[in-house]
Amino acid sequence: MIEPRQVSCLSSSERTLWISALREHIQEANAHCPPVTPAISILSYLIPCDQLWKKRELIRYLTSCPILKWEGKAIHHMGHVIFLSTVQAAHTIDADFEDRIMVLFPEDLVFLSVDSHKTLVIHQGTLPLNAIHIEESLMWNGRYEFQITGDLMEPMLILCISPEDYTKWIFHLQKPRPIHCGVTLHPPPFVPTKYRRR
Repeated sequence: MIEPRQVSCLSSSERTLWISALREHIQEANAHCPPVTPAISILSYLIPCDQLWKKRELIRYLTSCPILKWEGKAIHHMGHVIFLSTVQAAHTIDADFEDRIMVLFPEDLVFLSVDSHKTLVIHQGTLPLNAIHIEESLMWNGRYEFQITGDLMEPMLILCISPEDYTKWIFHLQKPRPIHCGVTLHPPPFVPTKYRRR
């Protein structure tokens, strides 16, 4: 965790003295350290984030931990997190679903995953909100899912783990469809001409 330094000694005896002294100090310092235990990641407790406190803690964790394969501007510069939940996502209807953490920012929708040990967070992609649309597709078998579409992307099917998450995603992502109706143009109001003074 430190930058390496090269030290030059004036003689080989001085070099030997420095090396033996440093080794003794390192061994002494390590003797006072507690034994190293395997790291337990908080992610294993937060995923699936099926409770409000887990979502809050997961937001805090994601904004402070390193995210592998992250691209673009830093997560701290994306604004506040509007909503987040664990979902299952498939790039096409025929593809297998994969576990994802979907995070909504003011201008972007971010997809993350975790490794099998739930110790690492991996960036899986970012979609700008102004380039996507969603279509509700609540299935007959009670699965809460919707589809994300866009002009330059393959449609994605998103399966929510709870009706509450589904409702929140629909609320935050659904955009009003433009209403195409005939526009009647009225002539500008008549402005009387000023009378002239004589």
